[in-house]
Amino acid sequence: MLLIMIVGVVSCSVFTKFTQVDIKPLAVNEFLVKPFGFNESIDNFKQKMPYKTKIQKLIKRSSRENHRPDTIYNFNFKKSKISVYKTRFNQEFVLGGIVKNSEIELVNGIRQGMKRDDFFKSFVDLPENRKDTVIVKDFQLDRAFNFYFDKRNRLSKFTFTGRKATSN
Repeated sequence: MLLIMIVGVVSCSVFTKFTQVDIKPLAVNEFLVKPFGFNESIDNFKQKMPYKTKIQKLIKRSSRENHRPDTIYNFNFKKSKISVYKTRFNQEFVLGGIVKNSEIELVNGIRQGMKRDDFFKSFVDLPENRKDTVIVKDFQLDRAFNFYFDKRNRLSKFTFTGRKATSN
């Protein structure tokens, strides 16, 4: 009995330790190329999204019999949603999304609930401001992120658009 209690206490102490994440500020363009820290494919989102993420698969059939359908994958987690489009030619690209909870995290720890000052420390070339919405975009990638801050200067949610299609 004593052995079981010791193992229980030791295992609990292992789970309460935090690891220090080394944050290296990025340029805005680097962030826009890989905001999630991984290649934005359907398989990667299936692996990296939080536990209990629901995947909704919408199929758009072609009018021709021999053509494979296009598919939209919606990754729904609590109040957040990320949509990925897959063409019949196996090209995948993110359509966009809205994130309203802290379990979905971007590179450098950017997530809902973080302080405004910490948000601006994640970038090397983003000028700090006090607006309630910070827009980060790149016209070449055809991508934009909107970060919304509340009255307590915390990130309340962010929305984003996808980028141009790339072939796998």
